[in-house]
Amino acid sequence: MFLTVNKFTNKNLINTFFTLVFINYFSYFLLKEKLFFIFFGTLIIVNFLLILLKNFQKNKILISTLVALCLISLSSSVSDWDGRSIWLFNAKIIFYVDNLNNYFSYSPYYSKPDYSIFVPILSATIAKLSGVWNEILPKISHFILSVPPIILLTKNFNKKISLFIFIILILFVYEKRIINGEVDVLLSLYSISLINLLSKLVDDKDHLLSDYTLILFHVIFLTLLKMEGLALAFCIFVSFYIINLKSNKNLSLKLFFIFILGYIPIFLWILYAKYAGAAGGGIEISTVQKMMSGGQRFFENLFNFKFILYLISKIIINKQMLISLIIFTFVLSKYIHFNDNKKELTIQNNLLKNNMLFCYLSIISYTFVMMTIMIMVEGTPNDIQIQFWQATTASNRYFLPVHSMLILCAINLIESKKS
Repeated sequence: MFLTVNKFTNKNLINTFFTLVFINYFSYFLLKEKLFFIFFGTLIIVNFLLILLKNFQKNKILISTLVALCLISLSSSVSDWDGRSIWLFNAKIIFYVDNLNNYFSYSPYYSKPDYSIFVPILSATIAKLSGVWNEILPKISHFILSVPPIILLTKNFNKKISLFIFIILILFVYEKRIINGEVDVLLSLYSISLINLLSKLVDDKDHLLSDYTLILFHVIFLTLLKMEGLALAFCIFVSFYIINLKSNKNLSLKLFFIFILGYIPIFLWILYAKYAGAAGGGIEISTVQKMMSGGQRFFENLFNFKFILYLISKIIINKQMLISLIIFTFVLSKYIHFNDNKKELTIQNNLLKNNMLFCYLSIISYTFVMMTIMIMVEGTPNDIQIQFWQATTASNRYFLPVHSMLILCAINLIESKKS
């Protein structure tokens, strides 16, 4: 079995997996009926198992950790609000309704029916394979989607400490979010995997079609996972162009077309959610519009210094951010030191390589965008009326991609150091 699996490369297996997941989603979106759920669901599961088998021999610790998390996920139902009342509930609606056009008729406002149904479709597909709906099995879709970017990120690790730090990211930064039915961890994993793929594409002289396909699927999945993914993909590509446009214009042009192409599926869904739907026209006002309220509260919140200080404190002072900062700072300290006279600070070139600058800029740009959004949405009348509710409950979750990028920076520095 292992000999057969080893004939396939990780790129081919993962590209096949991405293709199957996307076709399953898009066929339902276009045809509005669950004609191919069992067919594509079976192929997706088989392909996923092949990915695990392919990588088990090379990285037993990582794959064993992932399998253990999967078993833990299957031991209980979802209890967290977003996982249960948005993503899993929307999957349940898809499982039971006979047609996508009826989807909005059964979706209560709190399930945010205009959110992309990309992950709920995969959850409903997995439930369809079992023949009945239950509250446990469908959430494994989040775990299945998380494995490919993890494999892509770790397959070229040359040092054991890099893998150890990555497992810390999974167990102590992501914690239960990787198995509780939320999509924030998926957003984080696909963002750092995209940064990693783009960096490697610049370093490699030979660009294969499979490399571009992987990047395209990362953009598509990022934007379809959650609305924040649109901003995240945009920040990553803008950061990439700022760092690499002058040095590689031909590559930048190709990636620009991939970036545009990757946004088409989410724009199609947004248009469908706004103008189609059931019961005479889908939804009148999107969840994002309700939360933003046209940005009317932005300046009011911006000059509310009590709120700004509270928001910054909630972003910085939490376990996930502290773990990420400690690891990054510790690794960073190995590359910054004073000379023998202790009069001059020396910064090693590794810190200023293009892949590192790309990662720094992605962190800064996404942090700026998310802070702007959080300032705009705080105090919306469409949310729970508790002071600083968004800042209190969502800060560490919204900034998971930043935590992940800090860890990626630390790993890149470790990997760049010659043994």
